[in-house]
Amino acid sequence: MEDLTKLREAIDAIDVRLMDLLNERAQLAQEIGRIKERNGAPVYAAGRAEQLMRRLVERSAGPLEEQAIRAIYREIMSASLALEKDTVIACEGCVAGRTHFAAKQQFGASVRYTFHNDPVDLFKAVTSGKADCGVIASGVEGPDSTVLEILMTTEAQLASQIVLGGEEGSHRARYFVLGKALNACSGDDQTALLFHLTDQPGALASALEPFRGAGVNVISIHSRPAAGGGLHLFLEVEGYAGDQSLGHALSLLNERGFSPKVCGSYPRMQ
Repeated sequence: MEDLTKLREAIDAIDVRLMDLLNERAQLAQEIGRIKERNGAPVYAAGRAEQLMRRLVERSAGPLEEQAIRAIYREIMSASLALEKDTVIACEGCVAGRTHFAAKQQFGASVRYTFHNDPVDLFKAVTSGKADCGVIASGVEGPDSTVLEILMTTEAQLASQIVLGGEEGSHRARYFVLGKALNACSGDDQTALLFHLTDQPGALASALEPFRGAGVNVISIHSRPAAGGGLHLFLEVEGYAGDQSLGHALSLLNERGFSPKVCGSYPRMQ
């Protein structure tokens, strides 16, 4: 019992130090929030958040594993976001729904959530500034036709991705986080591109050839019927939107008559 008491006392002392450090961190977050507000910068920076998580995981000597480290810091960062400003996350669907659950895995319990059954309303909440970010579901075949139609014309960008599940042979559920502007580079990104394909033989091959020529790896390809005929082609490729190789691929696409839209760059899943 004497050893147990000493161990508990040691933990108590560490907890006091942790609380002091957490409050010091919170004060810095508040100052960052004031600077962001003055500069009109977004409160949530997906690249910065993921860089921090990766760095902490790499530096950890254990016994805490990656999942535990991410869970702890998700709530620390959630509390910091709430201190920076009244952070609002717009969710597709209802309270306690699947998208709400996914959003909380990214943004934690300290921010405020709003709920939207109509994806048009959700996108408007983000682009108007009523919400700082939005979270939408992406099926196994990628975003649905409605979301792709909106992405074609909106200023919103895909800022991050959330992947859940995948145990016991089940499909992983994937969600996208929407932001108002293109992310800064995180150092390990992928980029989403969207463009229209006419229903003609060889159109897909012609659209993919510039990526091979520019040395850009295509991660995924999804297509959906477009409202005006033909297809919306949704591609995810390795690299950041500002990379030279990707810029070369986009130039080649434009030369072939395609008009690809960059829908966002976001940290690649580990």
